Amino acid sequence: MPFRFTLFISIIQLLLSLPPFAEAQDLHFKPKSHLLGDVHPAFHEGECFLYYLKPGKYDAMLVRSRDWLHWTETPITHDVVKADDWMSPYYVLGVFHDPTAKLFRSFYGHAQGRMVSSVSRDLLHWSCAPKEFHIPADDYYERRRDPFVFWIPEMKQYGCVMTTWMKGRPKETGGAVSLATSVDLQQWQDHGPILDPGIFGEPECPQMFHLGGRWHLLVSIYDRAVGRPTYWTSASPLGPWKNEPEGHLDGKDLCAAQVALDGGTPVLFGWIPHDPARPGKQTWGGHLALPREVHLLSDGKLGTRLPAKLSQTFEHLPWQHEIIPAKSWIADLKITLPEATSEVRISLAPLGEVVVTRDQLSVLDFSGGSWSSLPIALPMPSHITARVFIDGNMVEVFLDDRYTLAARLPEVPRPVTLALPKTNAALTRISEWHHIR
Repeated sequence: MPFRFTLFISIIQLLLSLPPFAEAQDLHFKPKSHLLGDVHPAFHEGECFLYYLKPGKYDAMLVRSRDWLHWTETPITHDVVKADDWMSPYYVLGVFHDPTAKLFRSFYGHAQGRMVSSVSRDLLHWSCAPKEFHIPADDYYERRRDPFVFWIPEMKQYGCVMTTWMKGRPKETGGAVSLATSVDLQQWQDHGPILDPGIFGEPECPQMFHLGGRWHLLVSIYDRAVGRPTYWTSASPLGPWKNEPEGHLDGKDLCAAQVALDGGTPVLFGWIPHDPARPGKQTWGGHLALPREVHLLSDGKLGTRLPAKLSQTFEHLPWQHEIIPAKSWIADLKITLPEATSEVRISLAPLGEVVVTRDQLSVLDFSGGSWSSLPIALPMPSHITARVFIDGNMVEVFLDDRYTLAARLPEVPRPVTLALPKTNAALTRISEWHHIR
């Protein structure tokens, strides 16, 4: 007999006496004096170096963490820039180790689609690489930027994927991803666009990584806002790459998401907009979302889940398993979707609700408007687990070690109520904490 959970729970009320939103930073990190924009994680000696861009001139900044919850702002410096140096404020993006030169490198866009490099020996102090270390411009695009350099073992070459706006095409449909390869990071072969569906604008922050014997191309599709993390799959970096994506790793509020390998495990980082976002109305920058581990599902698709490292971090925090005023809380649930049940609704009144159906996970405001959603595929019947994180007006859902969804909802007056009205769901634990910094 499959294990079934029946409804026994009535409304459980949580009085959350939160301070003003700007101070409610327990779960989701934000630098003290500004918002956090596009993030570029790198792991070194057990520590995550998370480079990000500061709104304004897009200056490169750095925070560091060993537990992926507590982050330390760390200054980075750059050698004096000479008049003929190629240099931009965002001189650190994706970082990789060059074992031949025994240093770290980061490539970034400079001018007319030319990609240049900066170097560091300690990840803290950077300088301009010699001009030989650049990817030259070409003539098939209006604009090319956001390079990501990675190693291709079967080719014994480096690859670099770049977001591209193809020449002679409207910006709204001219988006593509280009690839260049090199054996020495100096002489590059430009393969042109490897992904060009002709249906979207410039895909933000492309990356390519290897998992489960396949190559995965990850981008954030621009739709008058940064957009959701979307991926394609191929046997080779050179393709062929189908026009249709293989799937999505989260919703639109996990912005400009980027993967870094912790050992051999891909970990996904992104930011949640500071204000509730609709297409065409998005604050650039916000809070750091909780990281997600990317893993291979039984059907060959990619799934996301809470990393074991972060779960261990949470378990060692000073939790209170009582209903008392708190800044942030987590609800753990077990959910049953028998054949006759079409959906489960988890009420977070008056903030909104989480809705789980067999084919979609959604976060709605309390008027029913959707602020973030993700296509999913649940078997029938389904017995699944869910973990819901609440931090101010940010909601993150981790569903059955397969799906994750982040959302920022419009702010509402307190108190907030958790309820599972007339549904096949059982609350197994509700926890809150404070003073975790």
